[in-house]
Amino acid sequence: MINQTANFGSRFVLKSAWLVLCILACVSLFVGAAELSVFDVLSLISGRFQDASQTTLILFELRLPRTLLAMFAGAALSVGGVMMQTLFRNPLAEPGLVGVSAGASMGAVLALWLGFNGFTFTSVSACIGALGASWLAWWVAQRNPMPAQLLLAGIAINALVISLVSLLMSLSDDQTLRSIVFWSLGSLARAQLEPVLGVGVWVLVVLISLQRESKALNALLLGTRQARHVGLNVDRFRTQLLIATALLVAPVVALTGAISFVGLVVPNLLRMRMGTDHRGLLPAAACFGAMAVLLADLLCRVTVQPAELPVGVVTSLVGAPFFIYLLWRRNEK
Repeated sequence: MINQTANFGSRFVLKSAWLVLCILACVSLFVGAAELSVFDVLSLISGRFQDASQTTLILFELRLPRTLLAMFAGAALSVGGVMMQTLFRNPLAEPGLVGVSAGASMGAVLALWLGFNGFTFTSVSACIGALGASWLAWWVAQRNPMPAQLLLAGIAINALVISLVSLLMSLSDDQTLRSIVFWSLGSLARAQLEPVLGVGVWVLVVLISLQRESKALNALLLGTRQARHVGLNVDRFRTQLLIATALLVAPVVALTGAISFVGLVVPNLLRMRMGTDHRGLLPAAACFGAMAVLLADLLCRVTVQPAELPVGVVTSLVGAPFFIYLLWRRNEK
């Protein structure tokens, strides 16, 4: 009876969160340096708006792609954090801390520095960088399974990436330099509808594929021996999980740059409330991750109008203290 009540409570919270996400998405369409009203949008749809060209530009070419990208990025980064924490069996693991986001950013920056500015080139290069960083973090974790070693590997990977990006910045012209600065800070300001929709379809496909593996993820979380007892090919599944996580995060980073700590904060908060069952944890992580990045982007737009903050700055300001708190809790135990 208690389990049924807990499950009902979790489902209610999740349904309420999806409703809140939809409301935030609508608010995101109207809030910014140039504010729009519901009357403006209705007049545009009905064809009665006098300055329809400007409203169309703001709504469909600026606000809508940005809103969708915030939701897709938040869902991908949050679920990526769940995957990393399950794979390494470490609540401190997330794509940014173990170097996956940094590897993807490095791949995208290298493509830009070489003159390949198209989204396809930057995405492929980001995927290669993310896979390389994932393999390196996994190799370190396998050789020494202590949590501290994984975090040290992530610090080393991120430091290496920062050094390489700094080197490319010193060798870049002004236009390339501005693009590299964009990737290093993390921003949604340059979202364009066509690539955002492409990334959205990709993210949804990967998320559905991971959701179908919920039972295997639950088994993996119990440990290698228990997972093998239920018939799971642990080595192959871990490899597939590592690749899927890198492919989930990399295209998002190719559009947004590095957005840190979303994959750390959201999954840990959800595990405190919902437990570790991936059947409910994965959709909850996608929803609350999308909500977190959307809220961060709204703060970026309204805090210093008419200018705006990079969204990566806001997520780091919130996530870094939470990371310190998690470290403190582990030391207390």
